[in-house]
Amino acid sequence: MRIFPKSQKELWDEGFDKETNTYIGAKWGKYIRAPQIFFKILAKCKDKLVPLKEVANVRRGFTTGANEFFYLTEAVIKHWKIEKEFWMHKENDKWMPNYVITSPQESKFVTVNPEDLKYRVLMIHKDKKALKGTNMLKYIEWGERKKFNTRSTCDNRGFWYDLNDREPGTILIAMIQAYRHIVFCNPKRLYPDHNLFEIITDKKDSVLIMAFLSSAITMLTKEIYGRSYGGGSGPLKTEGIDIARFLVAKPSCVTAKQKENILEKFRGFSKQPLGNTFVEIGTDSPDEVSLDKVTLIRRELDKIIMGDILGLTDEEQLDVYKAVVDMVKSRIDKAKSFGKKGKTKDGVDIQRVLEELDTETDKEKI
Repeated sequence: MRIFPKSQKELWDEGFDKETNTYIGAKWGKYIRAPQIFFKILAKCKDKLVPLKEVANVRRGFTTGANEFFYLTEAVIKHWKIEKEFWMHKENDKWMPNYVITSPQESKFVTVNPEDLKYRVLMIHKDKKALKGTNMLKYIEWGERKKFNTRSTCDNRGFWYDLNDREPGTILIAMIQAYRHIVFCNPKRLYPDHNLFEIITDKKDSVLIMAFLSSAITMLTKEIYGRSYGGGSGPLKTEGIDIARFLVAKPSCVTAKQKENILEKFRGFSKQPLGNTFVEIGTDSPDEVSLDKVTLIRRELDKIIMGDILGLTDEEQLDVYKAVVDMVKSRIDKAKSFGKKGKTKDGVDIQRVLEELDTETDKEKI
């Protein structure tokens, strides 16, 4: 049994948003669910850690309102003979496709490779008068016959077909995750769908933020701040407001040498396949977790984050891994128990959702 006495002021400060000058609430449930090591980290590293929202902006990917109109394969582009200026952009005087990642399943690696992506996103910033005589206008008129323009998301835009120009973030986090901890490195600035969130931060801090979000600390924080998806405790869903609360190191607390070490280790880490959490830590049993079982590439990165920067002992780092395995396993086991009974009261087959989230396919997933 644990008791956490909290004053109203402490809870107010925890849920008060300085940017909007309003109380938006906090995750009080952490006091019930979070393991002891989480509170030890908060106490020991309180001067080194800040919520992600203090050093970066969190933005959801495209919510198009009509993916079947905006996301095009090369075959569809050729069929309509759509002019390249609407599905490509210039980069260093060279035309490059507007690649879009629509699902975390499209990338098996930490660094997203455009060659793995199936779709291109349309970026149309002209009115119909300026589009007269183009195949793009014919395609828009086809979309209007299909009544895409009457959908609420599209109808709320100035031009229903204009997604507005935006520069993608260099870090992407999947909204829904099951067995894998999915944080993508996006150096080529590929566009993300609403299934992913973009992290916009200063270029000088991007590798540090990316490495920290990839660490076991964030694996733990995600389990605490995330929410169950589909009526049960299966896949974990993290909305933008949840991701903004993730804890990261203050850039000012990281030395130049530590940043150099992070950059070196992250180069190797970013080339690795996105691994199953249990595989990366070496076991699916909290009682069997040991530092020796953790994969080398993860351990090297985590040692810098948890040991060098945050000052956690080996025993405390071990407790972090144990807590991650325990929370992920508990969530998955509960989901399986739902699956055995069939569906939840909302009609969602949790086990099927879990299986689909970890099936390697190019189809768009949840």
